[in-house]
Amino acid sequence: MASPATAPIQTEVARPLYGNTSRRSFLGFFVIGILISTPATALLVWDYHFQPPYLSIGFHFLSYAVGVLCALRLGNFWLAILGAHRVLAAALLIASVGMALLEYASPPASSALRHTSFALLGLALGGIIASTFQLMQRLYERDPAATVNVAGGLIGTGALVPALMSALAYSWTAFQGFFGFLALAPAAAAAFLLSQKSTAEPSRLDLGFVAALRELRSPVHILFAALLFFETAAELSVAQWAALHLVLHAGMSPSTALYFLSFYFLSLLGGRFAAQAMLQRFPHRRLLLASAAMSWLGILILGSASNFLGAGLGLALSACGFSFVYPLLVERIGSRFREYHSSMFHGIFGLGMIGGFLAPTVIAFWASLSGETSAMTVPLWCSLLVFLLLVLLWIESKISASRFRQG
Repeated sequence: MASPATAPIQTEVARPLYGNTSRRSFLGFFVIGILISTPATALLVWDYHFQPPYLSIGFHFLSYAVGVLCALRLGNFWLAILGAHRVLAAALLIASVGMALLEYASPPASSALRHTSFALLGLALGGIIASTFQLMQRLYERDPAATVNVAGGLIGTGALVPALMSALAYSWTAFQGFFGFLALAPAAAAAFLLSQKSTAEPSRLDLGFVAALRELRSPVHILFAALLFFETAAELSVAQWAALHLVLHAGMSPSTALYFLSFYFLSLLGGRFAAQAMLQRFPHRRLLLASAAMSWLGILILGSASNFLGAGLGLALSACGFSFVYPLLVERIGSRFREYHSSMFHGIFGLGMIGGFLAPTVIAFWASLSGETSAMTVPLWCSLLVFLLLVLLWIESKISASRFRQG
């Protein structure tokens, strides 16, 4: 007699606790934004704009990408042992340590210390991605659109923080303690999570990074994965390289370039929310193609900009284009493959992040061979590939619809 009576009570208690855990995981998305924009600010904090060591910069970003890859490869193992809640807290602590090391990595310190700092930030980013996408399952299943919007808004807000703070620091005072101050954010988030009562883990296990990639069996799956890879590569390569490019090519001061970088992240953030309003009024496929073309045009203008107007226009167009493309892609993946759950997206999102830090690696290595200005063609080609892949997907959807009608 006791069992049927107690079952509903347990269900009612578990749901709000689980919901609280899911909402706490959004702290991770804010820190993801901080981790994304920190490398771009570090390049100017370390005075790389005087005599850019392009090979060292390339290895910085490569270390970051390797850190992300290692975390994603090992993420499923640690999730099974520790649980998503503890993995998120551990990743936040690693992020805090990596930020603190950046404080002491400025030249003339050994470049190995800077590589290590970037690798730790990448390791933290991969761990946060794996755990947050696992923890947000229930909220994602309840309202995918709202969950993605909140996550995107928090990432954009987090990315804006280091860029704007570094611009203000460069304008007003020295950079002493800048990265140490940034390290407080993930440390505080980790302390908050560890202080909370641990609740039930999500019932649906994460597939893991490798298993998620194995799910990309059909050509359509591969096209979508390639789209997210090159889209994130284009978006983040502009984010990582724009400030340094504006100092070297447009002759801006570092503080002004960092303000322009802040403008880029702010445009991305505003564009994400503007996209949601426009989705109700315009055909999604046309909006997606137009946004990809806009981002390509923005990168083209930015690459050749030699004044404030060209830089602002290029950053605005590229940011607005990127801000529309990503949510539209996620929406299309979710509608096309309804079997995908939020933890499945962690593998695809992580793949995009690896591309996002491999692209600036290629820019740096290319710049060491042929000059910085020509290296800006890397995000240009990534954006062009996004447009071509979108056209291929549009053709594939037309063929699939025709076969369905004939069948």
